[in-house]
Amino acid sequence: MSKKILVVDDSVTARRLVVSHLAGLNLQVIEAGDGKDGLSKLNDHPDIGLIFTDINMPWMSGLEMIAEIKKIKNWQHIPICMLTTETGSDALTQAKDLGVNAFLVKPVQKEQLLAIVNGYLPSA
Repeated sequence: MSKKILVVDDSVTARRLVVSHLAGLNLQVIEAGDGKDGLSKLNDHPDIGLIFTDINMPWMSGLEMIAEIKKIKNWQHIPICMLTTETGSDALTQAKDLGVNAFLVKPVQKEQLLAIVNGYLPSA
C-alpha cells in the first residue's frame, strides 16, 4: 500500500492545515490547487494511496476530478475523501454516487483526518 497522499484544494490554507495534521507520519503528501492539477499529480505519482479533495474549485471541481479518476482503471481503487464546508447538499449526494469513500467538514479536525488515514493506509 502506498504511503503517498494527494491533497487537492484551491485554498492554500486548507491544504497546509491537512499537511500539518499529517506531519510526523511516514507519508509523502502531494498538493494540488484544483482538479486539473490533481489529475496531473496522479499521472506523475501513480502510486498515490489516498486522495483528499475539496468539492468547489476553479478550472475543475472535485466532483469533475473524481468522475475522471473513476474512468481510469488504474485509479478506480484509490480511496477518496471529500473536504467540504457543505452539508446536505446535492454535491454531497453526487459525491456519494461517484463512489467517494468518506467526508470531512472543514476546518478539518486532526483526529478525524488521522482516523481516515489509518483506515485506508493502516501502516501509516
